[in-house]
Amino acid sequence: MPNLQLAGVLSGASLLAVAVAGTAHAAALEQVVPATVRLLYQDGRYAEFGFSFSDPHQSGNGATIPAGFAGPAPMFVPGNTGDLFESRWNFAGAYRADLTERISYALIFDQPYGADTSYGAGSFPALLPNGDTLYQGSLADMKTYQITAAVAYDVTSAVKVYGGLRAERLDAKAAIPFLGGYSVDAGKNWGYGWLIGTAYERPEIALRVALTYHSKISHDLDTRETSALAGTVDTNTDVDTPQSATLEFQTGVAPGTLVFGSIRWVDWSEFNISPPLYGETTAALLGAPRPLVEYGDDWWTYTLGLGRQLTDELAGSFSVSYEPSVGGVMTTLGPYDGRTTATAALSYDWGRTSITGGITYGRLGDTTNLLDTSFDDGWVWGAGLRVGYTF
Repeated sequence: MPNLQLAGVLSGASLLAVAVAGTAHAAALEQVVPATVRLLYQDGRYAEFGFSFSDPHQSGNGATIPAGFAGPAPMFVPGNTGDLFESRWNFAGAYRADLTERISYALIFDQPYGADTSYGAGSFPALLPNGDTLYQGSLADMKTYQITAAVAYDVTSAVKVYGGLRAERLDAKAAIPFLGGYSVDAGKNWGYGWLIGTAYERPEIALRVALTYHSKISHDLDTRETSALAGTVDTNTDVDTPQSATLEFQTGVAPGTLVFGSIRWVDWSEFNISPPLYGETTAALLGAPRPLVEYGDDWWTYTLGLGRQLTDELAGSFSVSYEPSVGGVMTTLGPYDGRTTATAALSYDWGRTSITGGITYGRLGDTTNLLDTSFDDGWVWGAGLRVGYTF
């Protein structure tokens, strides 16, 4: 059954995409591309556990301090931020089983969104009142945990429809000291959403096409904000993690060979984090209120790959993902715009156990922030492993 074995290694390629997804904090606030379709097409009772590691690198050069901060005119400050992204581990698990001959379900745990940015001293001169350099102490730390319950119904032997509910916990904190000593800490909050989709399959030629929609999830966060202008105040901040749609496909092109890919849209243009005190602080310092994080356009990700059966037990795949630049100014807490990554994965079947792993390397797109700091030549590597067992 070579094409079924190849279908397993495609999940390995997806796992390594997870490793890359957590590398920066723009579109890549999304760390995990949901594996709902792959799981619902597993046979019988099936459980899996996986983890991934990503290690991104990015730094910025120079800055222009706006008029009013350092004098009546803008002032250019030379220096380098140093590496600003932290490495990250992510974990996931799932269980899938049949209810009837036509109805199946899956329970999934993953970490869909995250941010892990931390600026050191770099090589800028000491400019802040406490003696820190311009970006020193700026940080973003966002964690999410999601539980998905999905049910699928086989309309015919070829057509499947599915849907489910999602519960997502979010907690986050951030700091930008050069903006009046600003920091914010958000309490943990659960939000709820849903998913729906349909898929068409012809196993004899390893063809599968699936379209899945995930709703946005709203969070009402209790936040504690601090700035030199207002001290510490308790506020409330609304955050919606974005809606998305994914078109996935795979098809056999020769004996033991698959072509696969996906087109993914995420509605980041509607995403916005605007704590009240941050708006007041930026209005006082910059002349107009600004959000802590926002993006000027939606993000699209295109993936294309090739899978090949190597032996009866071993299969491999290679894929490339491209996320085009959306342009404009990016947040200091996640400065990169677009990315291109390549992933190589292997999957080995050992009785009822399947082991999938691989590595990823990619380049992060160049961008600038509000201080005209140039963030160029970013890159990332990642690795991941998943173990599945069929009961």
